[in-house]
Amino acid sequence: MPSAISPNQCTAFIQVWVDVNGLAQDSTRGCYAVSNQSQTSTGEGTASLTTNVIPGSSVCWAVLPIDPQYNGDFTITSIGVESGWAQPPGPVSGQPNVFTGQVEQSTVGGNINSNIQFSYNGSNQATVTLPVTIVPVTA
Repeated sequence: MPSAISPNQCTAFIQVWVDVNGLAQDSTRGCYAVSNQSQTSTGEGTASLTTNVIPGSSVCWAVLPIDPQYNGDFTITSIGVESGWAQPPGPVSGQPNVFTGQVEQSTVGGNINSNIQFSYNGSNQATVTLPVTIVPVTA
């Protein structure tokens, strides 16, 4: 079911920049996760990101190619687990490489697993899972 949250309603953005040539060599080589919360993030620019987000904030995930000539596609297949979301992450209509969701305090009282899983390269698909953690923090 598509997410009701539009990317322009989000305040936290997590992007995964992908070098498809790197993926062909190793499942996470060539993946670089970044967040617009970089001042309070760790693992910025690596395949493993931890970022702080205020509960109630809407988050937008996007997977993008580094190579502007890459003509394949990226499809996010899932984001994390069920707990920790006021609105669970879901796809944005017409944009298979974008998901949005809304953070709430984790039901387990800690970090929220928001690992991103995506596939690429159309009919010759490979699936990649990257560890991404959201830490609910107060403003």
